[in-house]
Amino acid sequence: MHTAHLLSSNNHQTQASTADHELAASMEDIESDNDTEGMTHLTQELCTQEVVALFPDICPKFLQPIATSLGFSPQAVINHILDLVESGQAYTKREQATGKRKRETSEQDDDLEEKVRKDRRLYASGDREPSELSQRDPPLLKHMIAGDFPFVPMRAVQNVLSENNYLLFPAYLALNDAIQQIDKPWKNKKTPTIQSNRYTEANIEKSIKSTDKSSARGQQEIELMEELRAARLARRHAKLMKQRELEALEEENRNFDEAQAKMKIRECECCFVDTAENRLVHCNAENAHFFCIQCARRNAEAQVGLFKYQLECLSTEGCKARFSHVERKKFLTESLASALDRMEQDESLRLAKLSGLAECPFCSYAEEYPPADINKEFRCRKPSCMIVSCRLCDSETHIPITCKEAAVGRGLDIRREVEEAMSKALIRNCNKCNTPFVKESGCNKMTCSKAGCNNIQCYVCHKSCDYGHFDRPERGGKEGNCPLFEDSEKRHVKEVEEAERNAKKKALQENPDLEPESLDFTVSSKVKKDDARRLKRSAAINGLQAPRPRRRHDNNDRVHLEQERAMPVFEDDPIPHNPLGQQNIPFHQPQLPDNRQQQIQPGHGQVNQDLGQVLAMRHNARRLLQLQQQQQWVQQLQMQHEAQHQQAHQQAHQQAHQQAHQQARQRIRQDVTQLQQRQQQELGDMRNQHQLPFRNARQNLVKNPSPIPMPFQGQPAQQMQPSPVPQLAPAELGSQQGLLARFRYPDFMPRFVNQDQLYQFVFGANPPNENNTP
Repeated sequence: MHTAHLLSSNNHQTQASTADHELAASMEDIESDNDTEGMTHLTQELCTQEVVALFPDICPKFLQPIATSLGFSPQAVINHILDLVESGQAYTKREQATGKRKRETSEQDDDLEEKVRKDRRLYASGDREPSELSQRDPPLLKHMIAGDFPFVPMRAVQNVLSENNYLLFPAYLALNDAIQQIDKPWKNKKTPTIQSNRYTEANIEKSIKSTDKSSARGQQEIELMEELRAARLARRHAKLMKQRELEALEEENRNFDEAQAKMKIRECECCFVDTAENRLVHCNAENAHFFCIQCARRNAEAQVGLFKYQLECLSTEGCKARFSHVERKKFLTESLASALDRMEQDESLRLAKLSGLAECPFCSYAEEYPPADINKEFRCRKPSCMIVSCRLCDSETHIPITCKEAAVGRGLDIRREVEEAMSKALIRNCNKCNTPFVKESGCNKMTCSKAGCNNIQCYVCHKSCDYGHFDRPERGGKEGNCPLFEDSEKRHVKEVEEAERNAKKKALQENPDLEPESLDFTVSSKVKKDDARRLKRSAAINGLQAPRPRRRHDNNDRVHLEQERAMPVFEDDPIPHNPLGQQNIPFHQPQLPDNRQQQIQPGHGQVNQDLGQVLAMRHNARRLLQLQQQQQWVQQLQMQHEAQHQQAHQQAHQQAHQQAHQQARQRIRQDVTQLQQRQQQELGDMRNQHQLPFRNARQNLVKNPSPIPMPFQGQPAQQMQPSPVPQLAPAELGSQQGLLARFRYPDFMPRFVNQDQLYQFVFGANPPNENNTP
């Protein structure tokens, strides 16, 4: 009926669009054509629905030409695709949605963070070795890095490279962290290091493209330049995060000052720190309790680690109220909210006790399905997943081949079975809800933290138990039973090694042709370092196990202390605490025999009182320590900010001083050059000016020689009077130094003339006589 209604509406639309009412025959033809088109479209949709129901991950572009060639026959299309699969040809699958949601305002930052995360995985791995070029030419790395840290001495750069095994990326980040410290292990240079233009940030892309990739050295140099580019990107991201942290701190300080001015300050009931009211969240109880965002978020993270999705009030008054959805949005991050929702969904499905419930191994989607022997495939209908998986091996579908054949095709060999056996020996599962867990420290009486379970079992033998199961007689147990306290890491190593030996032995028995070396596997140096760090931490925790005194009363009511067993120190003690001034929580001791209870009863009240005082002191000490840590953190951030500002100011001052010095030197050079040019020009003019009258005088003497008078014979010749001696004129300011001196002589005196030559010339032309003086 719905199809007929659609066809009728199409007919009415066609008739309304025809302006001139044609003949009845033409109208019947048009209606027939419309009916044919509608039926064809309906056939295509039905064919697509049937094929997609069987192959939900098929690509629509791949399906369209096949369905068209086969006339949109669903059975023919399905048979054609099955023939392709049986012949070894896979059909084209549609692209999977990533499901990655990004906010438009932070897309660029998210991309930068993702790029930096990938670069760190690539260049900062613990087992990475330096390239041949780095080992053969260490100065190349030094000159590539030093330009980005111009005031760091080259010796310091060399030391950092040596400490980081001549790896560019970690050495670059280590230098970046070192220059931000207040007490640096070096003194800054006075003149900055000049970086080669080839490795500058502006030319690095051009240098990578222009480097010869055919040679081994060129290819290695390109890899180093790409690593340098990644290090600069990581430095920029760290600077951005630091800037945002400082801005957030300033914003919080400003918000606190404004709230304090308006008298809107309240104490957090968890950390007891004064906080602005708009930075607090509260439970939905009638008498609400207020907590800061940091405490509420840390509590949510702890609950997720304990597989609990119900966020209850943090108050020490025993309030069981929860947080509303509006309040949860204030302190939950997106990942935390998603994890809590997923755990709540799993718990709801578990409580529903659906017998045929099947889950997608790639996401949180679940659906009721028939047994696995009837339908071995699970078709996820979540839009961001839509993966068809195998319900037997929890991998992507591999029909028509078996799970074992698919595992071999994926490269999962016998060594994988050995690894699985080792993991199974390490990881425990709850006997009630099958939740996996691994113990880090504490006693071997394990309590499941999943909501609604609370199963208690032994970590050694995996049996459900109580304190009577262990080797503590004072707790109702017997000597020789499972230990209550032990080193967990030693047990883990022992059980994993034993599982590895048994799995290898079984694999070699089932496969005699298998080489034993093929079952061995190596781990990276980073994993080894983590294991060593974990073992060291476990040894330190076990070393802090303090003997707990037990009170014993003799007949004279004197109290004696006996060292019975080792108990963890207060840092690892899970007993809840009460602040001062509140009623202490009763200390529930395990059930003991009657005779033991009669012995312990007289000192039981004193033990409770001592324990309450110790816990109160511990609570106050924790609060004081938190306040001191927060103050130190704020002071450290302020000092770092001031150091960065001072360093930037110093660098700017040095650069300005160097620039002014260079400009002054350039101006002096220009002044000296101009002065020299002016001196040369003046000297030339003076030479021309002085030589011209001298040449004219000589020409006149040659043309009109004067008669030579004879000396007077009647009387003795008078003694010749010396002619005036040319005097040196004082130095003129012809030059800036004032070193040039000039002769002053009447009319045609040249610049530099010897006096002897001058007198010889004058006396030869006019000898002295009675009437003629020289």
